[in-house]
Amino acid sequence: DSVRNHLTGRMAIGSYAINGDDKCIFLAADFDKSTWKEDVTAYRQSAAEMNVQVATEMSKSGNGAHAWIFANDRVPAKKARRLGEMILSRAMIRQNVMNLASYDRFFPNQDLLPSGGFGNLIALPLQKQYRDNGCCVFLDKDFNIIANQWEYLSQLHRLTESDLDALLYEASNQEYQLDVADEM
Repeated sequence: DSVRNHLTGRMAIGSYAINGDDKCIFLAADFDKSTWKEDVTAYRQSAAEMNVQVATEMSKSGNGAHAWIFANDRVPAKKARRLGEMILSRAMIRQNVMNLASYDRFFPNQDLLPSGGFGNLIALPLQKQYRDNGCCVFLDKDFNIIANQWEYLSQLHRLTESDLDALLYEASNQEYQLDVADEM
């Protein structure tokens, strides 16, 4: 009933990104400020180079975006966040900057569920009132609203924990090789 109310505009709901066993089913990077389009593009392209699909959702304000990476089942938040950090680092290299000015934070915002807390809440996409204003919807690579949101979401690749482990292993090997090359 809550999901129906969210989609029909009766209420807006969110999700705590991390659960009691320190796992998550998505990683979302939050981008705000004037350079959000350039920064999201660099993040999305860096992820694509790693064969990771990023879904870009226009934020509620219409002046920013969430860059979502979905898992097919719950994965350790620590691993998901590590993947996000690697993508972010590659995006900074791509942009030739020390930081992506519009990057705010990841959801989940921590590796472990805080003691006595729920973690950080993120508003869920496709809430009708925002959707009617062109916000909280998924966008294509040119930042146009995707016509069939449900079809798009159904076709997204969702990472398995094995995918995540392979990506982290490959990236750590590449970093090690770069470190060794620097010492020679």
